[in-house]
Amino acid sequence: MTVTTLLQTDRFEVGQIVCSSFGYDMTIVEYYVVTRMTKASIWLQRINTIVTGDDGRGEGKAMPDMEGFDSLLDFPCPDLRKKIQVSDGKQYVSDTIKAFSIWDGKPQYHNTWD
Repeated sequence: MTVTTLLQTDRFEVGQIVCSSFGYDMTIVEYYVVTRMTKASIWLQRINTIVTGDDGRGEGKAMPDMEGFDSLLDFPCPDLRKKIQVSDGKQYVSDTIKAFSIWDGKPQYHNTWD
């Protein structure tokens, strides 16, 4: 199975990259891959994040680390199971800290400076 890199951002698909960001004064970006799904849930496996353009103050742009990525789809125990929700016709998942959305293929603002 291969990773879906299509920039379709309305509905989840197995192999698709999902992005989350969280933080009060910071913006921490994490990436996941959808490894399994049902009509109501998705399973997410976290993948590495690469931050570029750090100016020494913790600011930069975050992208998913695509090296060795295809083997993650065969991982037997994904980290997270989330219930699929819909807003304005687009699927997303969330928890009490993070919102997860389908990655749009663009570098995301990342800031670890508190």
